[in-house]
Amino acid sequence: SLQPVRKPRVPDVHRRDWSDSAIDRFILAKLESEGLTPARRAERKILLRRASFVLTGLPPTPDEIQVFVDDRTTMAYERAVDRLLDSPHFGERWARHWMDVVRYSDTYGYEWDIPAKGAWRYRDYLIRALNEDVPFDQLAREQIAGDLLPEPRINADEQINESMIGPMFYQ
Repeated sequence: SLQPVRKPRVPDVHRRDWSDSAIDRFILAKLESEGLTPARRAERKILLRRASFVLTGLPPTPDEIQVFVDDRTTMAYERAVDRLLDSPHFGERWARHWMDVVRYSDTYGYEWDIPAKGAWRYRDYLIRALNEDVPFDQLAREQIAGDLLPEPRINADEQINESMIGPMFYQ
């Protein structure tokens, strides 16, 4: 991570028809060097199911599967991924990871399990931030000193200062 960025040479591979992507050629070169072959291409239903679980944590609905299977255009997968990224479930799934890092809990735990009043505000703030595609550097600043930012991020719908919620969990 501390080395200068460089553009590596894309490796030559035996199965040039496997993928047009330069990134995939790095993967294929490593597989070939180990005497392995790539797995066969996933069926469309399985591909959508994998993407849905990764991005939202939920399986696709039967209707979503049918729409994807019937869409034979070159942009079908991109449209499906965009739909999953636009889903509110995307933020719900990925906010979990950040909440694990900060050891989020709805209670203070221990013997009496006392509720942490207002903890849900922090959880919902993270979900909104991820669903609104807030840049990581902005989210990090809000977590550390969101109450001190000269230009806070304001949620017009909720009429709240989003940036100020960031450090709230550490109180």
